[in-house]
Amino acid sequence: MTRDPENIKAILSTQSSYWELDYFRTTVMVLQLGLGLLTAEGQAWKQSRSFVRQQFFRESICSLGLFHRHAQELVGRFDIGNDGWSQSADVLPLFYNLTLDIMTEFLFGQSISSQNPSRRPELGANKGTLARDIETFGASVDAAAHWSYKAGYLGRFYRILPQGQFMAHRARIRRVVDWYAARAIKRQSEKSEKPGKPHRFVLLNEMAKLTSDQALLRNETMSVLTAGRATSAATFGWLFHYLARYPTVYQKLRSAVLEEFGTSIDPEHIDTASVRRCKYLQYCIDEALRLGSPAPLTARKAVQDTTLPRGGGADGEAPIFVAKGTKLITNFFLLHRRQDIWGSDAEEFRPERWEHREHSWEFTPFGGGPRACIGRRFPVSVKTASQLLTMSTEQLLRIEVAYIMVYLVQLYDRLDPIDLDRPVTYDTNMHNRPGNGVHIRLHQAVVA
Repeated sequence: MTRDPENIKAILSTQSSYWELDYFRTTVMVLQLGLGLLTAEGQAWKQSRSFVRQQFFRESICSLGLFHRHAQELVGRFDIGNDGWSQSADVLPLFYNLTLDIMTEFLFGQSISSQNPSRRPELGANKGTLARDIETFGASVDAAAHWSYKAGYLGRFYRILPQGQFMAHRARIRRVVDWYAARAIKRQSEKSEKPGKPHRFVLLNEMAKLTSDQALLRNETMSVLTAGRATSAATFGWLFHYLARYPTVYQKLRSAVLEEFGTSIDPEHIDTASVRRCKYLQYCIDEALRLGSPAPLTARKAVQDTTLPRGGGADGEAPIFVAKGTKLITNFFLLHRRQDIWGSDAEEFRPERWEHREHSWEFTPFGGGPRACIGRRFPVSVKTASQLLTMSTEQLLRIEVAYIMVYLVQLYDRLDPIDLDRPVTYDTNMHNRPGNGVHIRLHQAVVA
């Protein structure tokens, strides 16, 4: 295991050709997701990346209205009493519903509507089994991921795990995704869109213009869903976990948001540049990503004898030999807590530490190198609110979290943690999230 930024840089970037994915990604995750962007190696991975990457470098890839609609659905789940306080509740499941609904609308053109089932689309003749599969889609995705996580710990002995329930969940997931993929293929074959007619971006529809291979569409769709859903939900969870415990930070964040955006937000009059200008909001997001580390580690195996920059010699500062076949875990969670890098208060939630710090290999919440999120840079600017250019899954996460945080911070002026007596635990079921949930109350702001 390594938590050294220079070693991590070598493994994931400068010497990435000397390392391959571990058994978990190339075998266990393939059972869950199929062969695609997250699980393929070599030429197959390059083809997957090229295939999906084409879709992320397009105009009008995502409208901020998408986030706004689903943020409103989230707010509708908070039961506000006469005293202005919401009922005490674990809000983490609501964040998972939120991000599932956003990602399914982005991918399929229709949201699964896990937050508000009454808004689920009519399926016509496809009612019955498919409707039940859609109803349980989120639970099946989580259950399949949990099985994969346990199987990953067992490595080559994963077959001792009972697979019946996993296969049932996988079948439900595939029926849903295959139905949307078949619909996208049919629409493309019928060329239903009129030339010049404006249309909103739907990832599956765009990919269907390039291939009619239903299995390929399913696998790449599941890769994007996996990359974009759980990490966003976990990030929301850690943000509210810490902001509720650091009321001074929350008030400073709220002041910054109100100064930049006022007391209400309109998705048609905001762009990514204005979100970026709210520096303290970006500091809070980065600090939550640092401490929460939603993607806490990754593993690689050396495909040849090689060296790493650090770890050898009496002081550990010299290069170290690594034999072919060595499996190495890069631990971002521990890297983000190194006191020699982050200071003696590394365990504290202090967004101000980002005021004079640039992103580097000391901060790798989404990995790095060739296999990092597609197009990792934040979009520099957009002409209108409905045009986010050169988006990626990481960019989508950052815009999604920033926009929805602005909306929520405007609506609620105080957070009250109701689980301070519980120890902080970590649920690393595929992604790192608060193990005990996020039990809080929110106080609705009074707008003059």
